[in-house]
Amino acid sequence: MIYRSLFTSLVFVFVLASCGVGIPGPSSATGPMVVYKTRGDYRDLVAVQLSEDGGSVLAFPGPGDVLAQRPIELEDNYLLKRMVGNAYLALSIEAYAAESRVYTEDELLELLLDTKPYLEIYDCSACSDGDTAVINQLIREGGLGRCRSLR
Repeated sequence: MIYRSLFTSLVFVFVLASCGVGIPGPSSATGPMVVYKTRGDYRDLVAVQLSEDGGSVLAFPGPGDVLAQRPIELEDNYLLKRMVGNAYLALSIEAYAAESRVYTEDELLELLLDTKPYLEIYDCSACSDGDTAVINQLIREGGLGRCRSLR
């Protein structure tokens, strides 16, 4: 009986760990390391992914996921992206997270604040080894040009 309880507990822990629950960290070393600056201060706003023509929403965070997707602040006002998105809503991350409903596509399109927000945007995956300290060093040395530009 004790082995069954122990086994059940271990399975539960492994399931939670595989879902990323409770695993802190500034960024995923296996995911893209997208570094950017925006035209305005959007770090507390919800990002969504629009189609190329801007007429439809391709991706948006769930209310339960959005808090963990706030960008990481880097040197010189650069940010590290932790959520998909090429446009920002006029809706704070906190307000979005507090909602008990999911917004419709039409509602999200009505909430668009900026559809061309990026002044600079780079994929630094290949030149950072998944390390924000390396990215900050690149920023301090003016070396973001070694990363792939996404503009």
